[in-house]
Amino acid sequence: MTWTTQADFQSGNLSHLDATSSPGQLLLERASNVASPWVRSFANPVLGPGVGWESGWVDPGSVLYEAGVYKMWYQGCVGTQCNLGYATSSDGISWTRFAGNPVLTANATGWDQTLGDPVVVHDGNVYGMWYTGNGPLAIQIGYATSPDGTTWTRYGSAPVFRGLQSWDSAATSTPAVVKVGLEWVLYFSGHSGDLVYKVGRATSPDGINWTEDPLNPLMVPDASWESSRVHPGAVVAGPAGFEMFYTGNGLDYDQVGRAMSPDGRVWTKDPANPVFSPGSSGAWDGAGVARPKIVAAAGARRMYYGGAGGPSNWRIGFAVYSPGSAPPSYVSSGYFVSTIVDSSSRNTLWNSIDWRGAVSDSTGIGVSVQVGNTSFPDYSWSSPSAPVFVQGPTLLRLPPARFALVLAALVTLNASVTPVLDQITLTYSLPPPPPPSLWTVSVAGVPLIVLVILLLPSAVVGAILVLFLRYARSSPAVVATSVRCTTCGSVNQPANKFCFRCGRPMLVPLSPPPPPS
Repeated sequence: MTWTTQADFQSGNLSHLDATSSPGQLLLERASNVASPWVRSFANPVLGPGVGWESGWVDPGSVLYEAGVYKMWYQGCVGTQCNLGYATSSDGISWTRFAGNPVLTANATGWDQTLGDPVVVHDGNVYGMWYTGNGPLAIQIGYATSPDGTTWTRYGSAPVFRGLQSWDSAATSTPAVVKVGLEWVLYFSGHSGDLVYKVGRATSPDGINWTEDPLNPLMVPDASWESSRVHPGAVVAGPAGFEMFYTGNGLDYDQVGRAMSPDGRVWTKDPANPVFSPGSSGAWDGAGVARPKIVAAAGARRMYYGGAGGPSNWRIGFAVYSPGSAPPSYVSSGYFVSTIVDSSSRNTLWNSIDWRGAVSDSTGIGVSVQVGNTSFPDYSWSSPSAPVFVQGPTLLRLPPARFALVLAALVTLNASVTPVLDQITLTYSLPPPPPPSLWTVSVAGVPLIVLVILLLPSAVVGAILVLFLRYARSSPAVVATSVRCTTCGSVNQPANKFCFRCGRPMLVPLSPPPPPS
């Protein structure tokens, strides 16, 4: 049994290990407190709650830089009631809210009774906005247009997109839209009712009529820091392909990840994920960072994001990209527990364990095996075998058992390097099968013993049958004159006056049976 592919490793239980950054290898996860190449602005937060409709909290939706002006469309909320606002800035730090806010208001009834996640694209003379609406049925995506970015007209009274595949049938949210040539491409998050959000893709010739990608979902939460959900925040199209910044949540707080794709469909996550994490404890963004929005302006690349210092306390800040400022940093340890191997026999011998990989003076890998005869480990299972720290086959000393599982631990004493596990191989031997019975071995469906009887001369067959009959009728081997009790039939020594079993008097002597003729 060998574990060597990404699917092999992901089929088991991974704790603080990364099976996706380098498919076919297990690495330690990147530490969540790694210094990020995104450097926070000293002016953060740059936009906080306002008054009235946005007095609770605010989140960024979309940021454009046009003709020397930063333009932001954002979500403003009181409790769970949210509408959409607009603000402008000459430097991206000091923002002025539009006097006519909110620019798009939730409906009192219908599918969009609260609004969020506005993404705005300026295409020619028209601004297009895709946004999330939430109502009594499901979270869905709507569309509106504007000539100036402030006066918006909804397209119809229904959403333009909702998930129709099984994985996204319960919710479609957090749109991120780019135009590639003449085609609109929508990235969104969805779930089937389990609240585990995944990322999908859809295309449209007009931004209104959408067709879901048959490969959906294109991205799933498969690392511990993002294990419960992933939401696209911003997608940037360039000559080399696509870049996505997304929100992930798996440790009870939001963080930001990054992924790359040559075609917008097959995505590879950044091995340094999460690339942006919450600030220090007590900071305005110390409880979570989410909804990344990317804008290039004045020779710099900025990421506007929502930051929370506590529950429902979201405000807006930004960070500037400073490449090369963050060396890699890994967690100190992680482990892998395989799926249970079923050998189908309680007498299986577990022979050897072998692993292959790369370690250094400051890193290590240990592999162990545990066996038992129940389909799930319990008190009856053996203790794990002594850890194997060196590569190459190592003999195991474990009791015979039907089931087994493999455990692997990876550790590092230097946070800048990680051990690499390429492969684990477990060998075992099944017990030899019992010799076949003449009654179970057949030729053309006829038991072999029947064929033998048919082929043997009748005299031979008769002699064999006589022997079987005599054996069946005989008592246990009697090698000397004995006495059989006439009451219970037990064989006694000739000196016995009374039966050793029933105690009755012994009367009739018994002679040994004649030899077969």
